[in-house]
Amino acid sequence: MAEYETRVPAVLAQEAPRANALGALAWVRSKALWIEPQLLGKQRSRDTDDEPFLAAALAANAKTIVSYDNDLLALNKPFGIPTMRPAAFLLWPRNQ
Repeated sequence: MAEYETRVPAVLAQEAPRANALGALAWVRSKALWIEPQLLGKQRSRDTDDEPFLAAALAANAKTIVSYDNDLLALNKPFGIPTMRPAAFLLWPRNQ
């Protein structure tokens, strides 16, 4: 969470000036889970540093992966989980 809290407000100010970054971070904090990542088997991302994020999303039955990481975003829908930038997530329909 520390990385989100230091980076997200500045980035959202540029990408989605009307977005409430503090409200969005509070929502993420309230919904966050600590889980044991699921084993993926073979490498899925072109960046091995992204594998723990994919494993955690899969184990948590995530509805989306929110990231600025181009390698994660390039995967589009790994395991059927949409990937998107934070500004797109704030506009994403909640009934998904």
